[in-house]
Formats: sequence, C-alpha cells, structure tokens
Amino acid sequence: MTRIDLSGGLVVVTGGAGSIGSAIALHAAQAGASVAVCDTNIEAAGRIAAQIRSNGGVSEGFQLDVTDAAAVRQIMQRSVEKLGEMRGLVTAAGLLRTGPLATQTHRDWQQMMAVNVDGTFHAVQAAIPYLKSTGGSIVTMGSVSAFIGSADGGGYTTSKGAVLSLSYAAAGELAPQGIRVNNVAPGWVDGGFTHQALEASDDPDALRRRARALHPLGRMAKPDDVANAVVWLLSDQAAFITGSMLLVDGGFMIQH
Repeated sequence: MTRIDLSGGLVVVTGGAGSIGSAIALHAAQAGASVAVCDTNIEAAGRIAAQIRSNGGVSEGFQLDVTDAAAVRQIMQRSVEKLGEMRGLVTAAGLLRTGPLATQTHRDWQQMMAVNVDGTFHAVQAAIPYLKSTGGSIVTMGSVSAFIGSADGGGYTTSKGAVLSLSYAAAGELAPQGIRVNNVAPGWVDGGFTHQALEASDDPDALRRRARALHPLGRMAKPDDVANAVVWLLSDQAAFITGSMLLVDGGFMIQH
C-alpha cells in the first residue's frame, strides 16, 4: 500500500485546535509533516502540538485570530522560521451562528463572514509567497451547507459558498505558480458545531438520529474522515488535482 508522505515540509492549519482542525494536524504529522497548529485558543493549540511532539513529530502551537490580516502574515513567517519550508495550508478556522434570516443579527452575520471568508482569504494570501517556492497545496474547508437551504443557516451557507468560490478563483490564479487549491466539503461531523448543537438541544438523541438519517452511509463523519481527505489532497498523490470540491458527506448530497 502506498503511504501518504508529507515529510520534509510544513503544513499550517488554522483552526488547528478544533475537532476537525486537530484531526488534520495530527494526521498531517503522522504523514511526516511539521505542523503549525494555529488557533485563537493557544492552550488548546499547545496541547495538540505537544501531542504531536510526544508521538515523535515536529509541531508548534500559535495563537492566531484569522480576522487579523497582519497577525496572519506574522504567524506564517514565524511558522516557516521555526518549522521549515511550507508545503501546505489548511484553512479550518470557522464560525457558525444560526438563526433565521429575518432575525439574524448584523453582528453575527459579520462575524461569520470575518472568520469564514476573510479569514480564509487572509491565510491564502499570506501563504502564497512561501508556497511559490515549493509548489505546495492549499485545502480550504467548505461544507455541504454551501449547496442547500436551511431554516436557520443562511449566513453560514452564504459564507461557505463564498469560500468555495474563492477556492475556485485561487486555483485558477495560482496554478501557473505550481500551487494547487482544493476545497473539502463535509456533511454533518460528529464534533465541533454538531456537539454545540447537541448541547443546546432539548432532545439530543433525536438530533443524533436525524443527523445519521441524513447520510445514506448511516452515520455522521468522524473528524478523522475529513482529515484523511484533506491530507490526501495535500500530498503528491493528488498532484494533478486542483480547483476541485471533494464531498466528504457519506452520500448526503445524493439526496439533493
């Protein structure tokens, strides 16, 4: 079996302490990459980096607010200085604020756009100078939400649609520089935002049953399922893939 090999290069993961981001960081390290775990929660980022180091890998945790373009540029530079030449970027930082469009607050709308859209743009823009020299890969984090309507998810849906369009634009522009850009779109994931919804639900068991039923494979994704797809797209096994959107949704979109 051919092993995915990311050795000899740095992978930067924004949102690297979240359920999906941390799984990506750990899988990238297992594939041999040095990993910059970037998150607003520096303690959590530090724990993931320490776990990677305890497994024999190379990693550092960095505190990062992706809405701050100057901070993103600074962390990219510090990551390269500490951990070596960059070969990959994963934009896993994300924010969900639910609510009907009629009552969605402007603040919640702006916060989602600032993190999900602006944060992705800031990270991609800051990584370009470092990836130029390595012919590296960028994976943006999307969602099946970009393709469907929902009663309470208009803002999030809009932000993920924008991330997908940005990914297509970046893929076309950066291909001549040898930089690949792809988007991974999960369905419901057993972690992160889903766990927040379960905690807020009056009937979490019913919500879990509904979530499982939405996926023909009969379950939600595990964070590892998403991480496996992301790490593959970062690797040379996906060397001729750019401008693609990879659904990791257990068949969710078959029904749409």
